[in-house]
Amino acid sequence: MTIVIGTVRSSILDEVRVGETLDPFEYVITQEMLDEYRAIVDNPSAAYPTVAGRHSLRAFVSRYGEGRAMNAGTDSTYFNPVVAGKRIRVEAKIVDKYVRREKPYIVVESTAIDEDGRLIEKSRLIAKAAQDAKPLFGEIAEKWEKP
Repeated sequence: MTIVIGTVRSSILDEVRVGETLDPFEYVITQEMLDEYRAIVDNPSAAYPTVAGRHSLRAFVSRYGEGRAMNAGTDSTYFNPVVAGKRIRVEAKIVDKYVRREKPYIVVESTAIDEDGRLIEKSRLIAKAAQDAKPLFGEIAEKWEKP
C-alpha cells in the first residue's frame, strides 16, 4: 500500500490510528422509529430500532468519508431497551487494523448511552478497508466486471 501525494487520498489503512477516538454523535429515538422497526421485523415488542454496526460505521464515515470501509462483520451486545423520546449518544474508537489474506481491515468499537446514562449497546465492527485512493465500492464493482 502506497501513499499518493496530492489531491488523491492515501490508503485508508495508512490514515487510521489504533486508539483514535472518532467524533461522537447523538440522535433521538422517536416513537415512529420504534413503530417502523417493529413493523419491519414483525415483532410488536422489539426493543432495538438501531443496528449497532451502523453506529461504528457512521462514526467512521463521519471522519473518513463514504466508500472507505464496508461492514464485514459486527458483534453487538444490548443492555437496556431504548425509550422513545430519549437522546442517544454514541462514542467510537478505532481499536485495531490489520491485513489478512492481503486485504486490509479496520476494527471500530462503539458504545451507545441514553440521556439518563443507561448503557444501551456496545458494538464491534470489522470493516474491510479500501486498498487505495479509490472508494471500496469501486473495487467490488471491478471484481464483478472481470470475466
